[in-house]
Amino acid sequence: MRIYLILSVFCLLAACSSREGETRAHITQRRTVAAGRLLINYEFRVGGQLFLDSMETANRVVPHDSVPVVYSPRNPRESHLQLP
Repeated sequence: MRIYLILSVFCLLAACSSREGETRAHITQRRTVAAGRLLINYEFRVGGQLFLDSMETANRVVPHDSVPVVYSPRNPRESHLQLP
């Protein structure tokens, strides 16, 4: 019985640990670059630290200045925007 309890707790902890974090990023600049692509500069905070990054994508309308960003909890510099 005790082994099942320990195993259940271990499975619960493994399920709750996330491999990715999500927060809101604020777009600081939008710029058209070569071949009509869109370069988006953005910033976001994780644990009180500010991170700056950019992303190049096909030119499309991004209606808001605040968009979701997914990042690695171990290295928040590894991030990407979740564009609509």
